[in-house]
Amino acid sequence: MSPRLAAPRCAALSLASAALVLALAGCQRSQGGSTASAPSTQPPAIAALAAVPLGDVAGGHAPAAAADPNPFHNQPEAVAEGRALFVKMNCAGCHGYDAKGAMGPNLTDGYWRYGGAPVSIFKSIYEGRPQGMPAWNPALPPDDIWKIVAYVESLGGSYPAGGLAASVQGDTPNTAYAPEVQRVLPAGAKQPKEAEPSAANNPPEARPDAGGKP
Repeated sequence: MSPRLAAPRCAALSLASAALVLALAGCQRSQGGSTASAPSTQPPAIAALAAVPLGDVAGGHAPAAAADPNPFHNQPEAVAEGRALFVKMNCAGCHGYDAKGAMGPNLTDGYWRYGGAPVSIFKSIYEGRPQGMPAWNPALPPDDIWKIVAYVESLGGSYPAGGLAASVQGDTPNTAYAPEVQRVLPAGAKQPKEAEPSAANNPPEARPDAGGKP
């Protein structure tokens, strides 16, 4: 083959190869559905997170993974991506566009049915919860779920990493909180009302047929 004929063919092959490389790179970037922010720490293993219980642990010894921080905590880019995913995945349709509650609970007020520590929030999104919360695994990869957690943390109603026991305390106001819960309540959280008088302090009236006064 003459050099004159070979040159255009080589150029065409080079362009085709370049186009293929760009196409493959584009497919790789699209996996996961978000942009390029990277975690500041190694994300916890999913198998370790699976061992973290929903409620209090008998004896008070929670698995070590319960205290793991969000690998995207305090990263502005990750928070912005989490906010975008919150809207894109229609989390806002249930929790409100300000995350202050609609048909789903408020995510800013410090009250959490299944825990407001980073690992607890991740598990609620990843695994789903009864009464309307779908499981977002495998629709969202773990990194994207952590970014949504970072957005929720930025709203001020969550609990610090390691606050698992304190964060599992119900999602409705007027709860009588344990002392360790009071210590980690977010600033501005609603305070519980005084506990109702106990039955011991207010004995029932004596029944006439039991020999008491009518």
